[in-house]
Amino acid sequence: MNKSNTSKGFANVSMKICKYVIMAVVIVVCATAAFNFGTEIFDSEGVDPAPGTDMTLTIKEGTQIGELANTLEEYGIIEDTAIFKVQSYIYNIKSIKPGTYIFNTSQSAEEIYEIIKEGPQENKKDKEKQEEKE
Repeated sequence: MNKSNTSKGFANVSMKICKYVIMAVVIVVCATAAFNFGTEIFDSEGVDPAPGTDMTLTIKEGTQIGELANTLEEYGIIEDTAIFKVQSYIYNIKSIKPGTYIFNTSQSAEEIYEIIKEGPQENKKDKEKQEEKE
């Protein structure tokens, strides 16, 4: 057998092994990133431990989820705007009622979205007053 044929065969096998190793590494890295992203979306905790810090925000008419996410990140209520935007689809938030909201830095994404669904704080106070009168 010829040395050049043996060398070519060894080189071909080595290249195939390198391809498979690189593919395996890429798959592991992508799977790890996807798992971490999914964990952030479905198992998010507050930025700070309880009791956290209350933050009062006034949301203007026409504010979009992306704008709210940027504001919440700026005030330290959430950590990542991209995750917050994805969560808005999961929690079915399509619009934000304008008004004053109170968020806490220890609240999970689920709690933040519940506050958004309920609407501004002044609406809650009005409802409580009406219930007391009845």
